[in-house]
Amino acid sequence: MLQNIQNNRFKDRRIQFIRAHQEAFDVEPTFPLPLFEEIIIEIEGICSVKPSCKVEGSQLLAGRYETVVLPMRKTWPKLLTHTFKFLDKIENRLGVRLNRKSFEQFVAAHIGSRKIMDNTIGIHLSSKLEDSSVMLYIHLDTEEDCEELARTAIALDGGHYSDELTQVLIRDMGVIGFELFFDGRTHLTLCPVTPAQPGSLGNRGKYLTPYIQKYFSEKVNSIFRESSIFKICFSKAYARPVLGFYFKNLKDIPKYFRFNSLGDRIYGFCQSQTSIIFSGVYVTEQELENSRLENFNFYYIRYEEY
Repeated sequence: MLQNIQNNRFKDRRIQFIRAHQEAFDVEPTFPLPLFEEIIIEIEGICSVKPSCKVEGSQLLAGRYETVVLPMRKTWPKLLTHTFKFLDKIENRLGVRLNRKSFEQFVAAHIGSRKIMDNTIGIHLSSKLEDSSVMLYIHLDTEEDCEELARTAIALDGGHYSDELTQVLIRDMGVIGFELFFDGRTHLTLCPVTPAQPGSLGNRGKYLTPYIQKYFSEKVNSIFRESSIFKICFSKAYARPVLGFYFKNLKDIPKYFRFNSLGDRIYGFCQSQTSIIFSGVYVTEQELENSRLENFNFYYIRYEEY
């Protein structure tokens, strides 16, 4: 009985987080967001919601939500049932055809892997339905060698990466993302990770850190050194890699980033919340050279103990 009551509280809190984000950023509860809510209500145990905002100049896209498993623990492949159920619902209710091929090939190759922590599910709503997408992330165990998993992802992505970068990807991969657009496009994202403090993220960072020092600006390196976790997202779909800086203390963000008015609005909302434990800014190196950021993603993770 107590377990059921606790699970119901967790589920209620997930919906509360979505509602608070919708209200703060005037997000209409348009379809298919209710399908995402149905899925997250079905997930048992401790699972929170990671909302985000994508800013493109004067345009704010805030209908973006992903599940997040906290604390990190091995649940793979437990959430695959919910994942495929969600994909089926999107297709059947919207009459669209998602290109699942690369995701299904990866799952088929590694469904029994003990080197995967979990997979998470997300919905990214755009101003145009065809530009909206389902976001699926595979999180790798940072204590384990990831070469086999990374090589599968690299092959599925089909991008051309230098030998040096390939070594970074196969040694320090932390997350593999599959973005399935409603118009049938698929983007694969390869994300090596590194902590600012060596050794605090298992085996990850030994190759990515010197790569950052060699190929990225001093500004990128200085922010990296002050962040908690640094992630780079590579994909053949991107002209430039996207840099992700995560911070445990929200108050650190204004020390390193200056935003436009929409960014200030997002940050102001996050400041007013009591349960944000992690926040992140995703931006290109080129954008960082501007006096104020105009094109970026802002993520925050909300979680409360009971």
